[in-house]
Amino acid sequence: MDDDLLRTAWEMNADGADWHAIGQELGCTPEAARLLAQRYERDTDAEAAKSQFSLFDL
Repeated sequence: MDDDLLRTAWEMNADGADWHAIGQELGCTPEAARLLAQRYERDTDAEAAKSQFSLFDL
């Protein structure tokens, strides 16, 4: 999956665009646009969690 597409869906929503407009821009349904943004958020959260360290491990 193209990370730029995922990020674009997430950024457009964060900037206030509705799922219908995002879907039109990306050439997909509003539901697919919402799922792209959710995947981007899930993937970036997982990456951030991997780079975190526990204060108790120090």
